[in-house]
Amino acid sequence: MTIHKHNHWDTRPDVSCLVPLPSRKLSLFAHASGPARRPGDPLVIFFTGAGGPAASYVKVQQHLSRFVRTLFFDRAGYDLSTLPQDGQDDGSTPLTAQDGAKDLDVLLQTLDLAPPYILVGHSFGGIPLREFMHSKLQGAKSTGVTDIIAGIVLYDTGAELAFDLYPRIPSAELVVISEDVDWVALTHLREQSGMTDDEWNYIPGAMERTYRKLEVRKEDTHGSAHCLALKRQLECHAYDGGILSVVRCNSTSDYQLLYDEGVKLGAGTDEQREKARQFIQSWSLFNCQIVRAQMDLVGQKGTVKYTYHDDWGHDSPVRKPALVGEQVRWVLAELGKRRVAQTDKQGW
Repeated sequence: MTIHKHNHWDTRPDVSCLVPLPSRKLSLFAHASGPARRPGDPLVIFFTGAGGPAASYVKVQQHLSRFVRTLFFDRAGYDLSTLPQDGQDDGSTPLTAQDGAKDLDVLLQTLDLAPPYILVGHSFGGIPLREFMHSKLQGAKSTGVTDIIAGIVLYDTGAELAFDLYPRIPSAELVVISEDVDWVALTHLREQSGMTDDEWNYIPGAMERTYRKLEVRKEDTHGSAHCLALKRQLECHAYDGGILSVVRCNSTSDYQLLYDEGVKLGAGTDEQREKARQFIQSWSLFNCQIVRAQMDLVGQKGTVKYTYHDDWGHDSPVRKPALVGEQVRWVLAELGKRRVAQTDKQGW
């Protein structure tokens, strides 16, 4: 199935469905919204964090759709998206970001959604985002990369080094200590999200469907990050000539709050508490360096911006979608400047 011109995936204000991808032996749920695309208009593609179905970011999509065309999708096994029917359901073959990039490429071909794309990733979503970027830019010249990948926003994304340094993020000990902490109530997430009752109440079921399927076929976050590291994207400036926004949030404060509240509840042994504190200290020391290193994706021919939100934690896209919107607007503005400069150069 391939959709041709007068494509409602490019034009309808809101369209969604489960899209069969026979060549990939699975189906992916896709949801497009926003103003109709004109020739040359970029499409924002959003990559969710590990275990986070697209429904968790519903307000982000609604916010972005006010000013740009968007495509939100669920990776294999997430919410309504199916697992690959390839006979590997014994758990021996995990889901990887590399396979996810191929799935997305086929999805875009099936829906006839052509470049340019603006890629936006949150949390682990930065890993599949960069795999997709890598696959699309193979052989592209730095002067033409924005014709394919018009811009990238890495919003508090996981990077290769973080997954190599930490066997689990957050540490297993911190997970145990914070197990009974009600994060939603403690931080007023429900109220700050601005979601309707229907939007909020849909998420637990979506996460349960995701959890059940990923128990059958694990998503290998650490293995995916290692495969990405082997591509040496940072030292090779794999997005040289591009437009990149890198955002870091104060996730250290999230972990500290989880620890403090868990200890108040009496959770954790002395040893577990010590190891959790060590993780938090290590994270506070190195997270800035790890996140900022992603700026090396862009070389001297590119444009890069770094933002630190000291007052916002890792889940800030859910709490204040406009923080993501600010970065996408910046990318669009920079892209517009380049196009004007190119037109002036051609003498039109």
